Formats: sequence, C-alpha cells, structure tokens
Amino acid sequence: MTSLRAALAAAALVAASIAAAWAQTGPSSELAVSAAQVQGYLQSEFPRDFQALGGLVSMTASNPQLSIPADGNRVQMQFDASNGGDALGRVWLSSGLRYDPQAMALYLDAPRVDRVVPASGQELRERDRQLVSLFLQDYASSEPLYRLDPQLLASFGKVRVESARVANGRIVVQLNQPVSAPDLSEAQ
Repeated sequence: MTSLRAALAAAALVAASIAAAWAQTGPSSELAVSAAQVQGYLQSEFPRDFQALGGLVSMTASNPQLSIPADGNRVQMQFDASNGGDALGRVWLSSGLRYDPQAMALYLDAPRVDRVVPASGQELRERDRQLVSLFLQDYASSEPLYRLDPQLLASFGKVRVESARVANGRIVVQLNQPVSAPDLSEAQ
C-alpha cells in the first residue's frame, strides 16, 4: 500500500469512527482516536531514518506497532532499530501525548524507553543505547505520532482542540466546546 493510500485509509477510518460515535452519543466535546487509527498513520510514516553527530551515526526505525492499554495513561509503541543495516533490536517505549495546534498533530510527550531486546542476544553497546535515546528525543520533538484531519477540524468552525490525553484504551482529543457530527459526505 502506498503512503498516500495508507494516509487516505487512515483519514477515512477517522471520519467513520467519529461519525459512528456521534450517531450514538450526540454532541460531544471529545474526539476519540483508536490505536488502529494511529497504527494506520504510522504505517505510512515508517521506516524513519535518523542521523546524529552530523551524520557520523545513523539509525533506522521500522515496523512500528502501537497499543493503548485500557488501564493506562500512556501510549505504548515498539519498533525495530538498525544501525547501518545491522539490526540493533526491538525497542519498547511508553509516552504521554501533547497536541501542537500549528501542526494539528499529536506528539509523544516525555517518552521513555521501557525495554530493548537486542537482536544479537547481548546487551546493547553504550553508543547504540545513546543512539536510540537520541532518536526518541528527535522523534518526539519533530515528528507527529498522529496528524488530525485538517478538513475534519475545519468543519468544526471556530471550535479548537484544547488538549489530548490517553484514557480508557484510546486517545481522547478535548475540544473547547461540544460539537455535532460534521457532514462528512464531502470528506475524502
């Protein structure tokens, strides 16, 4: 599936789930984003290449998998890390979320590496651990975990996103006022 198709599929999934939620509950000041929606977005954004120290070291992150525990307040993500084609291992992280209104996107907030399972079976070298940490810091500050559909947000008029949080196994986007279901008939 191409990146464009994956992005369109993710946008359609968002629109359908929002419409279904509103049909059941009426006006709401919250939007729910599921792990499946974020996973669809991530599939179109990975693999990610990262360079540090002016290109002296590099890392590729691939095969992301996202989950949202029903009883937690952080998303969980894992990915494969490689350095110059050599597999480093599988990285597990957890993170809160922050919303950036200019980008209309959700970003990792205070992410932490919970576990790394080295591909070699031996502990990662210090340099490789630092590379994973640098990647995570860079990704959290510059790359969205999920981008909200600008057409959907525009359909709300002057309603704005106030915040985002993880609750009850989903990402909850808090709006500044309740909104009714948008007309998604023109959405792509």
